[in-house]
Formats: sequence, structure tokens, C-alpha cells
Amino acid sequence: FATSGHSALLDANGHLYLSGCDRWQQLGLGSSHGGSSGYTWENGRLWQEEFRRNGFVVDLLKRLDGGLGDGFGAGGSGSGGIGHCGDMSRRYIRDVALGGDHTVVLSSNRKDVITFGKGGEGQLGLTSKPWVSAPMRSKVLSSKSPNIAAVCAFKNCSMTLDENGNVKGRAGKCSMDLKGVRKGLEYCLKMAREGGLIQDIRE
Repeated sequence: FATSGHSALLDANGHLYLSGCDRWQQLGLGSSHGGSSGYTWENGRLWQEEFRRNGFVVDLLKRLDGGLGDGFGAGGSGSGGIGHCGDMSRRYIRDVALGGDHTVVLSSNRKDVITFGKGGEGQLGLTSKPWVSAPMRSKVLSSKSPNIAAVCAFKNCSMTLDENGNVKGRAGKCSMDLKGVRKGLEYCLKMAREGGLIQDIRE
């Protein structure tokens, strides 16, 4: 997963790694500072060239759902609804989306959505604080039922999608009249279809 400022990947065991710009805490390691003077990793650098593991996200997801990851990849698709025997990459995290300066993570339980990074436009679905440095569950984007198939993030907007690619929830500046939002959603739908997260129902 990549954006203009930071990048993310999931390894074969389902752990999340992040690199790149951390000016607005979009790497989510819990610094007490932010903005132009903020940093997360050692030495106070705002740009991290190497991928570093963020264990806080998975720890939070497991606290929210004690059974998360049980049975995933062991001859079945587990709670994530995807995967196969031996595939553990999505046992905790189903999807990751990277906005302009924020990160959105969907749990494999398809209910809990975690956000962090820049939030001044409401894109985290938390508060209008300038930034959130540690991963938090977004009340606006999360669901009580396991019906979120994928997440999207672009510029100052975050969205959740159902299995048919319909927008379920949104946070931030997500008006389709805003420049880049419609194009961003189209790209997100394309990636979600290719990743098998949503159904390809196009004619």
C-alpha cells in the first residue's frame, strides 16, 4: 500500500510495517509531538527510509476482539472471509488505506476500523484534533456488524465499503464535488476488486 508520503505493507504473518513521512504521526507509533516538529521513530527524523513494524495496531485490534486471528489460515478463511491454508497475512488486518497524511486500518473481523495521523479535517472519524499519534478505533467508521469489506483513504477523506463496493461510512472532506475525491474512490474500488476484498459486479 502506498501514497505520496508514506507506505505500508503486511508480512506473511499479518504484521503491519510502515515507512516514509511521519510529520503528522501517520506511522502511528505514539509520539507526544506532532506537526512540523513531530516525530515517531528514534533521532527525531520526519522521514523513515526503512519499513518499521507497528505492533500497536495489532495489539489494539486484539484487545478489541479477543478471538481475532483464531483459525485464520488453518484450512479456512477465518474471520476475515479471505485467505487459504497457510495464508496468515490477513489474520489480523483485512485492509489498509493511506490518505494524504493519515492511515486507516480495517480489522479482519470486518467491524473495527483503526485510524491515526493527521485529523484536522475530521478524516480520522475521531475528533478534529490536528493529529492523533497512536492508533485508535474510529467510532464513525467502525461498524457493530461484520459488514465492512474494505477501506479507502485519499487526501483528507476516509471511507468504508461493503462487499458490493458501496460506500458505507465516510469521515472528513469526502464530497464528490471536491477535486480528486471521485478519482480516489474509483482507484480504491479498483484495488479492492483486484485484492478480492469486494465483489466484481461490473458488467
